[in-house]
Amino acid sequence: MYRLVNVMEILVKETIEEILRSAKNVCGCERCLLDIAAIALNKLPTLYVVTEEGEVLLRTTSLRQQAKVDIIRAVTEAIDIVGQKPHHPQKRQS
Repeated sequence: MYRLVNVMEILVKETIEEILRSAKNVCGCERCLLDIAAIALNKLPTLYVVTEEGEVLLRTTSLRQQAKVDIIRAVTEAIDIVGQKPHHPQKRQS
């Protein structure tokens, strides 16, 4: 069965996970993660492919290297934006 997939969305979500593993001061709640993804994706070109179920991983591997720098920049900027103005009350740090 064929599917229409935005490969950029997959790559952005993977990059967010990678960056947040080392970023300790960033909220990892579902809302903030989705806000980060939305902001980053709005700064990047869409990259739709028609693929069969198992083919998506193969396609993302080759496209990842081409778009890596742009994705990292967009995700980093999105993390800064969401960190400054999250859509929920900030937790107090003691």
